[in-house]
Amino acid sequence: MATATLDLNLGIDFGTQFTKVCVRDTGIDQSWVVTFTNGSPSLNEALIPTKLGICSDGTLLTGLTQSEWQRQTQSMSVVIDYIKMRLANIDLREEGNQYPSDLLPKFQEIDLNNTENLENLCTYHLSSVILKAKQWVYKNNADLVKNQKINWSANIGVPVKYIDSRAIERFQKVLCLAWLLSESDEPLPLYFQELQERIKQLRQNISYGKIPCFAIPEIAAGVYSYTVSRQAEPGLYIFFDIGSGTIEGASFQFWRDNNEMPKVDFYSGEVEALGVNALAKWVNNQLSGSKVEIENDITQNSQKILKEIQAISENLANSYSTIQGDFIANQFKVTERAIEKTLQSNVPHQTEKLLHLILGQSSIHNQVAKVIMTSKEKNREYFQRSSSLTIFLGGGGRESEYYQDTIQSTYSACNHHHADVPLYQVEELPFPKGNLDMSGIENRYFHRFAVAYGLSIPEAEAPEVRLPSRFPHQPPQPVQPITPEIGRYPDDHSSM
Repeated sequence: MATATLDLNLGIDFGTQFTKVCVRDTGIDQSWVVTFTNGSPSLNEALIPTKLGICSDGTLLTGLTQSEWQRQTQSMSVVIDYIKMRLANIDLREEGNQYPSDLLPKFQEIDLNNTENLENLCTYHLSSVILKAKQWVYKNNADLVKNQKINWSANIGVPVKYIDSRAIERFQKVLCLAWLLSESDEPLPLYFQELQERIKQLRQNISYGKIPCFAIPEIAAGVYSYTVSRQAEPGLYIFFDIGSGTIEGASFQFWRDNNEMPKVDFYSGEVEALGVNALAKWVNNQLSGSKVEIENDITQNSQKILKEIQAISENLANSYSTIQGDFIANQFKVTERAIEKTLQSNVPHQTEKLLHLILGQSSIHNQVAKVIMTSKEKNREYFQRSSSLTIFLGGGGRESEYYQDTIQSTYSACNHHHADVPLYQVEELPFPKGNLDMSGIENRYFHRFAVAYGLSIPEAEAPEVRLPSRFPHQPPQPVQPITPEIGRYPDDHSSM
């Protein structure tokens, strides 16, 4: 029997805490969520923890499902989290935009923080995920792959903020190394020293241009479920991907050319370490408590927490008058100065936690406002003629009412009604009906896989993207002098 050719593209959402994968049959424009299980599908098992362990004998552990991590009995000398942010920091540090992160301890006198070792560790994680995803496809799609010669390719997501940075080249290089490592006839290395030697050999012979791996803006991929739809309306949109470690926000103009080809022009991209896990970790570091408890407050007890935040905010706003130069922390007009003064006194644990969560709101407001106001500076005309501004929310943190309310209330907290910003219209990303199979996972969890789904779409099928650096800020329109009308005061332009 003749062997046919099957083109499969992996979309790898290399998240701060979890790595998610979708695979796409590009011949029929159909994507599947990779669940990494052979039995009953599970949301938790489809989220591969983005972490790596090094055991005392140098054994490497990564690319495991959550249950596989729980079953591990080997003691680990080093557990490495936030490996994506550590990789990005190599370049962002030089550009003055790095994320706060702890230094990794040495392993057997080896500095894990140097550039080559960080690249190698990320390479190993991604190669493990790629191999695991391919194995899942072979086991769970036997009819699809039978008698087929498969041409594999892959896209990895990179924040828009990195795309105009040298970090983009590093992400693509690491993905290419991971691809070669996963395709080797030899099994993946089990030990750290072996990994270093294998990747050193790969670096000597690699030809990056020949490897079918590409770095794609995450936010562009995240909104593909909307922009590839024929029902998508041209306009300016905002998207916030609320993850475990970060919030990535971007603004973009969606339009179609005369041939009806979709286009996406990005005006701004901001990434901040304000995701659920990162925010809980920061709050926990300010007080003696439980990070798990704070995460639970943010995700499970949001309604109760928001009511308590409102009560304490209104009380402080009434107790402390606002003076020039004060920074407003949230929609209830409590100032950061009032919060900091209150924290200097002996307050109960719950009050202290709430005050830090309000400061968290202030940081989120700042990011949201920066994304929106940058887009306004680049497309003033749209803001002048629009009655609403659509904001899409995605990522695991989208379910948290704390994040929903904080993003929505930025309009009031930052007085955007005085800045000619139209009212926010916060919406969920639409589900891509007809060409995504959630592999048994409920459709309501699509927001967890929106980026991976978009990344599974090959570049040739996706809307053309132009990046923020292509769009300079527009200067404000000059103020036109007012000509006094007859019967008014001619010398002061007043309307008395």
